[in-house]
Amino acid sequence: MFPSEKRSLTRFLIIYMFSTLFLISIGIAIFYRYDYHRLSDYQNEKLKTQTQNLIPKLRELHKSFDEVLYYPVQKGLNSAIYDIDKNYLVGDLKPSPYFKDKMDKNEEFWRDGDYIYYLTKVYPHYLGAAYLISRAKFDPSPINELREKLALFFLLSAIFVFFIAYLLGKLFLFPMKSALSMLDDFIKDTAHELNTPVSVILANTELLKEFYPNLQTSEELSRIEIASKRLSRIYDDLTFLKLNHKRHRNVKEIDLSSLAKERAAYFEIMAKARRIELKAKIKEGVFLRMDFEDAAKLMDNLISNALKYTKPQGEVEIILDEKFLIVKDNGIGIESRYKKFVLRRFFRANDSEGGFGLGLSIVKEIVDYYGFRLDIESEPDKGTKVEILWGD
Repeated sequence: MFPSEKRSLTRFLIIYMFSTLFLISIGIAIFYRYDYHRLSDYQNEKLKTQTQNLIPKLRELHKSFDEVLYYPVQKGLNSAIYDIDKNYLVGDLKPSPYFKDKMDKNEEFWRDGDYIYYLTKVYPHYLGAAYLISRAKFDPSPINELREKLALFFLLSAIFVFFIAYLLGKLFLFPMKSALSMLDDFIKDTAHELNTPVSVILANTELLKEFYPNLQTSEELSRIEIASKRLSRIYDDLTFLKLNHKRHRNVKEIDLSSLAKERAAYFEIMAKARRIELKAKIKEGVFLRMDFEDAAKLMDNLISNALKYTKPQGEVEIILDEKFLIVKDNGIGIESRYKKFVLRRFFRANDSEGGFGLGLSIVKEIVDYYGFRLDIESEPDKGTKVEILWGD
């Protein structure tokens, strides 16, 4: 899957899942609220029924002429009676200061901690009672069970939504995948067809210089060589992108100093043709464990980019030390709004310059593979400095 496909699919999954699960969450919240009240009302009604059963017993006590009257007690239920002035009379429910407030407001049910309370008026006033307050333990198990079921439902819904979103995403991305696959094949075939004529041109250019020394200073031949080398680099970049994850890397100690000198000499012709001064401050004896092709590709893309975006009469400098490689120029620089995009493949901040926007993305891939650090400093119209650090 191409990076662009992954980004598109990820965005689609995030938006689709977030919106769908948001709607499911609203539905679950509404259902929970409804069922919570249903379960609470069931326990309220149960308490109300138990309390109403006490009133006939109070009536019997009211009519009784026994010397000792026993207040009716039910298992799992506490109650007490209050007179018309809301004063406590009797019961196995201890009086509380806030009961008077409940009676003033004529509040029928309320919760307090682990208990539910029920208030009802007694008429006629048996035993002088005007109010009856009862209390029972609130059973949280049905509510907890409801929460567990809804949590499980949400989890299963999320899995199902992700599965559907993934299938829809793949379905919607199929046309783009086909187009990108065709483009990938086109690039591969183009790179293959490009290799042979470029190699022939470069080989014959070298032969012409060898057999006809007077052509060494030929401006026309230099232009042909520069154009051929540019095509050769495009071929190398396309090949690198195509085979980067498949080719075998031969990581070993390489002489980075010699390689840097060689690449600087390689680009000297291009620099002169563009009337750019190419400077090189290369420390001798710098060695680094790295694949030779990766190191060459790293330098080529940094130097090529610097030359490409430096105006005539400008300057490009290559600095190599034991812990870093720096390529800086005094060219057009990078606008701040583009800085976060310059490492993306095929991105070009300046359409007036040639290329495919592959250089810095290839540099980043190589840097990431070896665990190096990449720093880019740039100001518009002042230039750009790219630093690769591998030392502590």
